[in-house]
Amino acid sequence: MTLCNHLTKIFFNLLSTIKSRTPRSLDGSPQADVFSLADPAPAHLYRKPLSESPIQPTTIGGIWVPRRYDRDNDTDGWVVLHFHGGAYVTLSPRLPTSQYGPRMLCKELPATAVFCPQYRLASSTDGTFPAALQDALTAYRYMLEDQGIAASRLILSGDSSGGHLAISLLRYLNQHIGLLPLPAAALLHSPWLDLTETGTQVDANRHASTDYLSTSLLQWGAQSFVPNDISVETAYMSPLKHPFAAGVPLWLQVGSEEVFYDQILEFVDGMKRFRDNECELYTVEYGMHDVFAVGGDFGMEDQARKAVLAARSFLERKRSGEEQAAAE
Repeated sequence: MTLCNHLTKIFFNLLSTIKSRTPRSLDGSPQADVFSLADPAPAHLYRKPLSESPIQPTTIGGIWVPRRYDRDNDTDGWVVLHFHGGAYVTLSPRLPTSQYGPRMLCKELPATAVFCPQYRLASSTDGTFPAALQDALTAYRYMLEDQGIAASRLILSGDSSGGHLAISLLRYLNQHIGLLPLPAAALLHSPWLDLTETGTQVDANRHASTDYLSTSLLQWGAQSFVPNDISVETAYMSPLKHPFAAGVPLWLQVGSEEVFYDQILEFVDGMKRFRDNECELYTVEYGMHDVFAVGGDFGMEDQARKAVLAARSFLERKRSGEEQAAAE
């Protein structure tokens, strides 16, 4: 595992040096059977801060895992909207690594299907904030209205920067309450919470030797994602210092040996200060960053599976509580 961490860190440092761009095509091939397009939502759904930028909503693509959702026949069970990680500058839902966790969600929650949107990355010319959040809202509305999925069946999920995006979407939906219904719950796997200079300086972190994340990758991501006219300290940039009433149950996963460990614990403590927030934290012992996504590559399949089973237990308990309350 130490060797995998070291080699992965070298790879990400190389990407950060050359600032490689990940292509984003709306051509579904060679995955046309699981690829879907989502058109922008009606303009009135994009409000502040989504409407305060020259960047405009656009059509996005996405990959369904393990198969395309069938709105006529898939009438029961969870459906997940998942945002992949990559520091907002790299990776794609088309990659096997980005599909590893979503496939496990389908098998172990179980979920009927997972939609993984190909949101705009900040390494592209039109990808700074609020592009990714615009795309997240487009995908969320697509699932609710175009696919006819009830919000009570819809779970938000995100790993690493995708966890940051899921938090941002939840914040937006609560900021504009009633605009669209809230999802049933959110699953946040090693979410990135602090894009400030201090938060991205992880090479000196006490867990730097047991994790593959590097300062160069995180600073490339943060500097690309945050517009020049917005402070990196604000809520949509760095949610660590900005807890809020989520309105839905939150389940978070953290690796005991990852560089985000202390930040994630601090975030959970902050969220729990809101009386109505329901938060549960699951720790992957000896886990590095984002075991949800890289467990298969790092020989931690069992740990990744146990974490998803813990998420399943959390969701079942919340659903049982809701059904009991409704019966009363």
